[in-house]
Amino acid sequence: MVTLAQIEAYLTHRQMEYRIQTAGEVVIGGFSSLDHYQPGTVTWIKSADKWHNDLPEIALCVVQEGTDVPLPNQIICRNSKQVFFMLIEHFFAVEEEEEPIGRNTVIGPRVRLGRNVRIGHNCSVTGDVVIGDDTVISDNVVIRNRVRIGRRCVIQALTMIGEDGFGAYEQDDHRKVMIRHYGGVMIGDDVFISSHVDIERGTIDDTVIGDGTKIAPCTLIAHNARVGKDAVLICSHLYGSAEVGDNGWVVGSIIKNQCRVGENAMVGIGSAVTRDIEDGKVAVGIPAHVIRDNV
Repeated sequence: MVTLAQIEAYLTHRQMEYRIQTAGEVVIGGFSSLDHYQPGTVTWIKSADKWHNDLPEIALCVVQEGTDVPLPNQIICRNSKQVFFMLIEHFFAVEEEEEPIGRNTVIGPRVRLGRNVRIGHNCSVTGDVVIGDDTVISDNVVIRNRVRIGRRCVIQALTMIGEDGFGAYEQDDHRKVMIRHYGGVMIGDDVFISSHVDIERGTIDDTVIGDGTKIAPCTLIAHNARVGKDAVLICSHLYGSAEVGDNGWVVGSIIKNQCRVGENAMVGIGSAVTRDIEDGKVAVGIPAHVIRDNV
């Protein structure tokens, strides 16, 4: 059980901006969603349109600043989602005990692992590979050739990193000859790579993923692509030598080879980027065109 005083002490220690509205002593036994609220738990509400009067009595709610709801016990903050999940992680998350290296996993002789690296079952990690401290790799992941992975990364199941990309040249008789790749993959710190992601090695230069970037399932990052820091790629395809700047967002879209999505720019669902998108713009459509500033 967790008291409101413990929650306040934790948020203050983490230097979070918040204020408490309470009708008395509060004791919390867990967490639940607003749609399936469980008595005696902490929940989260982002906007007033999620509120309805037939909700059960709520023990404690993390509330987005500016949202007016008739609840006696509230933690009100500017980033309610962040605070809610911080509380879950700190007070209620249970870590499962796992082996450092899973069953049927192959680790090549040149692979260098940092401290507290965990690699799941049925993985293949071979070649000139370096994996930083506290990185966690799930089951059925393949990492090969020349790859650098930073600290505190998470790589989920069925992901491929470091295979040659799709590149060929055509001979006079129209036969296609595949091009061998010689570059690597450079992944920064605190990168999250979800399941079924394919990150191809560079042809000559490296494919690069910056610190803090988050990549959703079924994303392709082709050879020589460069992704900046704190970018978000969701179910998208970045073709050869495409670029996404720092804090760029690409959602369910295709980025043509050698095109750039700028810093703090966003590409909306179902778009095809066939020319560069400037910094700080929002673009949608086929072909993608700028509709407004990203404010």
